[in-house]
Amino acid sequence: MQFTLNAAQSVAAVLAFLLIGYALQRHIPLLKNNYVPAPFLGGVALYLAMALTRPILDITLDSSLVVIFSTAFFASIGLRINRALLAQGVRQQVCFLLLVVGIAVAQNILALLVGGILGLSAAETLLHGSLVFMGDATLAPLFQQLGGTANLLPELNAVSLLAVLVGTLLGGQVFVALKSKVDLSGTLKPPAPAFTPLDLLRYLFIFALAMAIGFLPSQHGLGQWFSPVGGAFVAGLALRMILDRTKWMEVSLPPVNLLGNVSLSLFLTFVFATLPWQGLHDITLTGVLLVLFNSILLVVVAVYGVGRIMGRNTLATYVAAGLPGFSLGNPASTMATLQCIKENHGALPLAIFIVPPVGAWLINVINPYIIRLFF
Repeated sequence: MQFTLNAAQSVAAVLAFLLIGYALQRHIPLLKNNYVPAPFLGGVALYLAMALTRPILDITLDSSLVVIFSTAFFASIGLRINRALLAQGVRQQVCFLLLVVGIAVAQNILALLVGGILGLSAAETLLHGSLVFMGDATLAPLFQQLGGTANLLPELNAVSLLAVLVGTLLGGQVFVALKSKVDLSGTLKPPAPAFTPLDLLRYLFIFALAMAIGFLPSQHGLGQWFSPVGGAFVAGLALRMILDRTKWMEVSLPPVNLLGNVSLSLFLTFVFATLPWQGLHDITLTGVLLVLFNSILLVVVAVYGVGRIMGRNTLATYVAAGLPGFSLGNPASTMATLQCIKENHGALPLAIFIVPPVGAWLINVINPYIIRLFF
């Protein structure tokens, strides 16, 4: 028997398992101490629950709201950044983007080297480069444009899934390795928001406006450059600058954090619950080796490289912890790791300004051009 949950029912299921994820994190110290994100735990638990009931009841989630939750979170990033933080963060964001571009280049070189040693075909080599690690399986159309064949798509999906799994867990380990070397007392711990119903309506309007503007580029054929999340981020940033200048409304961090973080948690749990984890059985030894080599590369860069570029400080530690997630297959992994660290040690608005826009937007614009340089 098949049953498709509607949007409201799907959100209810996701919220239930998100709470289960937090309960697991709270009662199992190993998970908490290693920064395994609650949305990851809840999402995978929901996936397993649906898989177990499938012989009797085949449940499908309605994921139509996922793009709303993701754009709401990216709108919140823009709304958290005032003029002073913008001036401080742009240079660091550019430096981080250049580092990530270098990693994408290295991933393709690594794929070519391993492919040459193992005698892989051009298509097999292609699917083990930045196309799958920096791009994930959503670049399957580009894979086929560049000569990849349909029979290799299951392997592409399997490598992507293993990379997502490793990347989600690896960010926490990077933070564990670095946190003792920096002073975490300077992070922000925003108080619980206190606002009236009218205040809430104002914040909801600002969020909705940023999201609505963020969709415009995609609706007018510019989605290659400005995805909905990129558009929402820029729109939120522009609205924050306008509101700060006009004084029409004071943008307070606690309400923005609340709305943004709830949206993020729902987005992440949906993503991890709907990934086709059963595709892991198609993984090959070559795929495992390339995931291992890329993991080593990213740990070395995160632990030793980010600090040299950005300074050995708390911000660099947060940024380093966010690097493995999107560089091994999915920006959601990065955002889950940073959210988990923030819940335990406090927030750094600059880290959120630097990492997710690069990992979920800017590198996705650049990566297809990098891939074409090699294949």
